Amino acid sequence: MPSTVLIVEDDFIIAFDVAGALIDAGYEVAAMVSSEVEALDVASRIKPDFAIVDVELAPGDGRVVAQQLNQRYGTKVLFATAQSRDVERLTASGAMACLPKPYAARDVPRALRSMMTVVRGGEAESPPAQLIALSPSL
Repeated sequence: MPSTVLIVEDDFIIAFDVAGALIDAGYEVAAMVSSEVEALDVASRIKPDFAIVDVELAPGDGRVVAQQLNQRYGTKVLFATAQSRDVERLTASGAMACLPKPYAARDVPRALRSMMTVVRGGEAESPPAQLIALSPSL
């Protein structure tokens, strides 16, 4: 069964590009939402395995989304954001990694594969070069 992914991104063009890359790589995109409130509401129903989250949402804060998804459902979070400089605050959210913008949509499935390998006890395999590890195991 493919891993389910929630995309939390307020730029619809980016969200659709990422969704396409994930679907092509065999992931199930369970939902695409654009705000903190929508993300938490949808996640309560689908309990995604992974979430791709932008930090700055209109409205909302992706760090809150990451923290809540991780605590409530054990969702593994990948930040995909231009707000990647404050690594300490991103790490405190419980996210595993950050993919700084601009990035190629095809890098998102590669980042998730690396995260999945680590979750299963292996070593990250060929993550995107610009991926920032927020979890000590990545």
